[in-house]
Amino acid sequence: MTAVTSDAVSWRIQGAVYGLGLFNTSIFQIASVIVPLYAATMNPSPLMFGLVFSAGHLLPLFLSIHTGALIDRLGARQVMLVCTMIGAVVPLFYPTVSWIWALVILQMFFGMSESMGWLGAQTMIGQYMHGKTHYAGRLSFIIRIGQLAAAPMAGAAWDLGGPWGAFALLSLWAFGAVACALWLPPQEVDPTSPASAPGPRAKLQALLPTAADYLTAFRLLHVPAVVIIVLLGALMHVGNAVQGSFYVAWLNDVGFTGTAIGLLSPAAAVAAALFSLLTASAARLFGGLWVALVSLWSGILLICVTPLLGSYLLLQIAMFVRSGTNGLAQPLVITLVLRSAGRENQGKAIGLRGTANRVASILSPLAMGALAEVAGLEAAFYLVGAAASIVMAGIAIFLWRRPDVAKAGEH
Repeated sequence: MTAVTSDAVSWRIQGAVYGLGLFNTSIFQIASVIVPLYAATMNPSPLMFGLVFSAGHLLPLFLSIHTGALIDRLGARQVMLVCTMIGAVVPLFYPTVSWIWALVILQMFFGMSESMGWLGAQTMIGQYMHGKTHYAGRLSFIIRIGQLAAAPMAGAAWDLGGPWGAFALLSLWAFGAVACALWLPPQEVDPTSPASAPGPRAKLQALLPTAADYLTAFRLLHVPAVVIIVLLGALMHVGNAVQGSFYVAWLNDVGFTGTAIGLLSPAAAVAAALFSLLTASAARLFGGLWVALVSLWSGILLICVTPLLGSYLLLQIAMFVRSGTNGLAQPLVITLVLRSAGRENQGKAIGLRGTANRVASILSPLAMGALAEVAGLEAAFYLVGAAASIVMAGIAIFLWRRPDVAKAGEH
């Protein structure tokens, strides 16, 4: 795949990439409201209810690296067109099913589309925008706008139109991502790529997973900076997994209403959007990896001290700062891994990071649940925070001793 080489990035390209990020991340917010409501109508067991949401991570766990490799070979535009079309069509099947296992299958394909769409938007920061941090900061800012509007729209669509109205909204919103992918200028396929070979058989083989792609992706772990960034990204998802599961359960147990819990989100989205605009300046002052490390460490600690926050005001403040730190770090986690991996492996690098994120998203709630079974839920918060802090401290010591790694990917 031949990347865009001009230093100037047109607003057409920027708008398409930012739009892909906005629609692909906010369809997750819409689905997180309407899919639980629809699943509840089937009266599943708690185990099956949990499986519905774990299913969305399964295909991305195994196909993130392959999708990244396809992006490297074919360009992000072609891959995104396929992924976004899947995301636009699959929601229309949800209201037609009444069997919980059918819902699990639909979740697998919809989760793949949503995850791969976000993976592609991140890779485009490298392919179209030269891996510049300020573009990644703008992307991080704009996706929060979608998150502000998505959940209220989803709730209103469900109340007014039921399952058909809600999933029609989800499909329509996902078609916004299709439109953005179409708006991107075509990319030239590398003539040495298998995708350029004549004949349908050769083109089909170019689309299939290969062991070489996975080996190339995992060889990137020989680069210390890539290891650090992938690990930091996974740790960010540890905090996110806690927030999306036991954090809500704790607030519910201590007596907060669903409305009160939901009202923690808008301020958090605003904080993440605002802080993301400061990323480039902070990275220039303190170094990208150091900013990412301190920000993400702070974010995990702020979610893990939840049992100590006895008032709603303190919870709001903690969530505002936590989301701000995540917003500050997210553009760096994207751009530093792109630069450290090299132009020819950017898709694979984002795929590798996506795989690590999925592992963290699947295992973190399970591990915290096991800790809660043994020591109680309050202690589980503190133990997760302690374990994450040990890892973060180890990373800090390594970066202090290896300033060459700490500066990797900054230019």
